[in-house]
Amino acid sequence: MRALKALLVIMGVIIFAGFGFIAWEVYKRATDPNHPRSFSKPAPAAGPAPAGATAQPGSLPAGSRIGPMVESNGRVVYHVTLPDGREQLHVLDPRAGTSLLVVQTGDSMGQATNPAR
Repeated sequence: MRALKALLVIMGVIIFAGFGFIAWEVYKRATDPNHPRSFSKPAPAAGPAPAGATAQPGSLPAGSRIGPMVESNGRVVYHVTLPDGREQLHVLDPRAGTSLLVVQTGDSMGQATNPAR
């Protein structure tokens, strides 16, 4: 009977130590961004920007409407309708804080080119 009690105490100590170790490891990973198995490690880069993409600093003109948004490879692709009728597709990279203009309808004079009209 004494051996059984000792075995239960030893198993309880091992279980307690195991939970303590797990808690310590979770704490280390959550607070150290350079840990090899960190929870906050950034996702791998999604690759280079599409050909013809240009950086668009600043904000959109007043009256612009932002349409549907889709997440793709850690980036957000969204549709913008400008006040003059032109439409654009932008790719936002939240990690870098950059927005790329990928596609734009209309010419440089602001005239929309829509063959359906």
